[in-house]
Amino acid sequence: MVTTMNNSFYQAALLAAGSLILCQSTFADATVVYEQSSGKQKMNTTMKIKNGKIRFTPPAQDKNYSIYDSNNNQLTHIDTAQKQYLTMDEKTIEQQAKQAKLRMEKMRLAMQDKMKDMPPEQKKQVEQMMNNHLAQVDNTQEAPKFDQKKTSRTETLFGIQCSVYEVYLKGMKHSELCMTNPDQMGISDNDAQTLIQMQKFMKRMQKVAQNMMGSNAAAADIEGIPLHTTFYNPDGSISLQTRLLSLSTETLDNATVLLPADYSAMQQPTAK
Repeated sequence: MVTTMNNSFYQAALLAAGSLILCQSTFADATVVYEQSSGKQKMNTTMKIKNGKIRFTPPAQDKNYSIYDSNNNQLTHIDTAQKQYLTMDEKTIEQQAKQAKLRMEKMRLAMQDKMKDMPPEQKKQVEQMMNNHLAQVDNTQEAPKFDQKKTSRTETLFGIQCSVYEVYLKGMKHSELCMTNPDQMGISDNDAQTLIQMQKFMKRMQKVAQNMMGSNAAAADIEGIPLHTTFYNPDGSISLQTRLLSLSTETLDNATVLLPADYSAMQQPTAK
C-alpha cells in the first residue's frame, strides 16, 4: 500500500527522471534508470515511459512493479506472484488512511481495556508506549516546513546542466538537489511532461496520507526534474543518494505499460 511505503520509495519515485543525452531530438519512448545508494548498499529504480504512462520498478523489487497513468492520475500496483493489481488515486488513498486511523483507534481502546488489570508499573510502561506511538500519528501536528534556496552552483551530468538547490529543515541541511528543465532532457515533450505529472501526483498522494495519518514528514517543492540528490542525517552524514545511471530511447512494446489481460483486480482493504 502507498500509505506504508517507506521514504526511500517515495524519493526514488519522485526523483526518477533524467537523460544521458544532450541531443534535443524527440523520442517516442524512454527508459530511465536511477541508482540509489545508502552506505555500501546500492539499488536501482527503473522507469519505462510510453503513451503518457510510466512503469516503474522500485528498489529491491525484482518482479512486482507499478504503473502511473497521467491521463487519469492513477497509480496501479501489480503483484506478479498473485496475478493481481490494485489501482489507487487520491480518493482511495484518503479512504485507506481513514481506515488505518480507525483501526489504530480500535487497538488503542482495546489496549486501554486490558490495562485495567495490569500492575501499576506495567501500566505506566504501556501508557508511555501508547503516548509515544499516538504522538507520531497526531493529526494536529503541522508538517515541518523546508527552507530551500537556489545556489549559484551548476553541474553538468552526462551533458545536461542542472542548478544546485540546498534544502534546510530547522536550520540543518536536509538535502541537496541538482535540478534541470524538462526541455534539456533530450526526450520528447510528452515523456518529460509525464515525468513532471507523476512527480506532482506522488507529492499530492503523500500529502493526503500525511494529512490523514498526522505524519510530520515533509517534502521539498522545487520546480524541475532532479538529475541527482543527496539526503543528509541530522549529524551531517549522507543517508541516501540518488543519481542518474542510464537512459535508453528505444521504442517500447505497448504491453509494457498495460495491465496483463489475465490479472484480476485486488480488493481494496477495509477497516475491521
